[in-house]
Amino acid sequence: MHNLNSKMTPKYISLNTIYRKNKTRLFNPSQIVEAGEKKIGFIGIVTPLTFSKTYISTLKESDGTPTYNFLSDKTELYSSIQEEIDKLKKEGVDYVILLTHIGKDIEEYTSNDILSHLNGVDAVLDGHTHKVYNTTSKDKDNKDIHMAQTGTKLANIGQLIIKEDGTILSENIAEVPEPKDKNGAKQLTRSKADRWVDTEMNDFINGIHEKYADELNTPIGHSDYDFIIRPEDNSDSHTIYCRYKECTLGNLAADAFREVVNSDISYVNGGGIRTNLLKGDITRKNIIDVMPFFNSLYVKEITGEAFLDALEFGVSKLPNAFGGFPQVSGCSFYVNTSFNSTVETDSDGMFIKVGGKRRVSNVKINGKPLNLTQKYNLSASEYILNGGDGFTMFSQFPVVNESIFADSDALSYYIQYNLKEKIPSNYQELQDRINIDEEPEDEDINKIEAIGKFLKRNKKYLALLFLILM
Repeated sequence: MHNLNSKMTPKYISLNTIYRKNKTRLFNPSQIVEAGEKKIGFIGIVTPLTFSKTYISTLKESDGTPTYNFLSDKTELYSSIQEEIDKLKKEGVDYVILLTHIGKDIEEYTSNDILSHLNGVDAVLDGHTHKVYNTTSKDKDNKDIHMAQTGTKLANIGQLIIKEDGTILSENIAEVPEPKDKNGAKQLTRSKADRWVDTEMNDFINGIHEKYADELNTPIGHSDYDFIIRPEDNSDSHTIYCRYKECTLGNLAADAFREVVNSDISYVNGGGIRTNLLKGDITRKNIIDVMPFFNSLYVKEITGEAFLDALEFGVSKLPNAFGGFPQVSGCSFYVNTSFNSTVETDSDGMFIKVGGKRRVSNVKINGKPLNLTQKYNLSASEYILNGGDGFTMFSQFPVVNESIFADSDALSYYIQYNLKEKIPSNYQELQDRINIDEEPEDEDINKIEAIGKFLKRNKKYLALLFLILM
């Protein structure tokens, strides 16, 4: 990463991307930009959960210790940012703007909470949660500070205006205005909106699409119904159903992971499923849109106890959404959210242990009760099996199959070959794999009811039982 940074012409700024060993920064924490007679200081801050949200947790030193951290200790984070603000002020900046990839009101670390521990900030340009907002939030001195985020995929362009009198205005621009000079520009419809684009750049992008069009647009299957994973026209990643409950597309993906490598069970993190899959012909491009990360599919031989820990960790954030929420195959279980999770994590959000009562119960593996000491073959993405989203419980177990499939490849193959290019109707409904705040059925009562039904159907045995009891 250091070598790549030195080769880049535009430079990243990040105050809290830290070499863990010697506590030095990988990037410059800030940059001063002169605009007219004014100096503006920009400070870059990424979410401290970057360690558990990305592959960076797998980068380690020769002694096995992680290479980076992101100031997950809140006191240290706040004080480091304030020191940088004060430093910029001493260097004569007129305004300080935080460039944050954190988001507000969602995860453990939020941009508005960080701002509430600081003074001297003039605006916060935020990211990470794919939300659209243009609002204010209180700083340490109870002063209203501009805070904005533009959504995702260029849904908006953010504009921050500092007027001559020091007033700060902010807005999100959804419409691309008609250019004064239309030479070299053209109008087209993208994402259901009319856009003016640069002709040369548009031709360049279209050339890339055309190069792979045959491969990407050839149908691999068909569905007579939609797989909807988020509310319509809502780009907020935390509204994706697969992040907090069983979803039909999660069931399809989990079955694909399990079937194409013939594992006992599979685990698909809900955050790895990104968009709806609509009815009609399904192309390779559609599948890549659903799973765009090309994570390799691995199989590890794990214990039942490790899998139970994974399920417990996966539901620990409920009722809030979590990218690591389990979509499963070969498995069913119940979740009780009437009490707080007892999962313990370290400051980087990595799983340590379940410290008390479990939310997860009645786990069945292919119809049989989970055996904590039994070995099971688990298929999942390399992201999860290597500790992504904080799943440390799998690290000690061996890889028994390093599949040739990426996640999207597995889903494509399953639809095309296992399902014979036609998604069956059973995937249209949920399959009770994940039962949240429902009471698991009592097996003893079930047995009694079954005996009762048998005797009712076979009255001669009922009469015999009556004579025996007499």
